[in-house]
Amino acid sequence: MIPPATKSVASEVRQLARLHKVTSKRDGVSRMAGKISSLSGDTVVLDTVEQLLVNLKRKGVITTSDLLAMQVRYLEEKGMVERRTKKGSPQNS
Repeated sequence: MIPPATKSVASEVRQLARLHKVTSKRDGVSRMAGKISSLSGDTVVLDTVEQLLVNLKRKGVITTSDLLAMQVRYLEEKGMVERRTKKGSPQNS
């Protein structure tokens, strides 16, 4: 029998958020942090999954360690997708 495909971090995060009724909506603290970062010359743009991770942590659903571990796995998955996309593009042939 073929083992089931592993669940992506994004789907794991979305499922956890649904279960705990957490949305990806940015609150005042997130908006303020983004503004402070931009004023200091940094640009921080979180996608929906990353914002869900932040909000899950704020609500106490996951720990800081969980957030960091899932963030690393998520970025690795995104990197794999981006590399595959670039590798298969006609410009790289």
